Amino acid sequence: MTSCIEHTSTIDGAHTKTSKQKGLKDNSMIKGFVTMIKNEGRADEQILCKHKPNLLTDDGRDYAIAQFYTNTSAGGVGENFIALTVNTAAASTDSTLLTGEITTNGLERALATTISHSTGTNSTTLAKTFTASGTHTAVQKSATFNQLAVGGTIAHEAVFTPVTLASSDTLAVTWTLTLG
Repeated sequence: MTSCIEHTSTIDGAHTKTSKQKGLKDNSMIKGFVTMIKNEGRADEQILCKHKPNLLTDDGRDYAIAQFYTNTSAGGVGENFIALTVNTAAASTDSTLLTGEITTNGLERALATTISHSTGTNSTTLAKTFTASGTHTAVQKSATFNQLAVGGTIAHEAVFTPVTLASSDTLAVTWTLTLG
């Protein structure tokens, strides 16, 4: 494997680091991070994970390729629906669903309320704050999908520190996704 690391200064004095490697895995060019915060902004705020790398599934990679290159129809919906589960299995590239997806009490799959991308950059942010309307024990995995109903194409998934939510607790989920 060959590697090239480059450091560049910007106008504001910040430094950027660019790294190029040969021999990367097929799914390693689309990167993402997830942050999960229970009761964000409250006195009992708890950071479950911050900027944790997530895993791009095989189906998610294929969907992205279709959207960029091979889809000849009107196009599909973006991978901007966020889902949660109590399932303990590790994230896997061959995931095709979110086993045990939560479908009740305020934690059901939802469209991100923040969907942002700045033209000319390669980063997108998807965020949603869920409010529990019942008790949920050991919520510990999240994923992004291309539809509101259970099913569809899963693109990214990540496991985080298990958390129990009582009614009115919130869970702020922020996905930061980078292409390239």
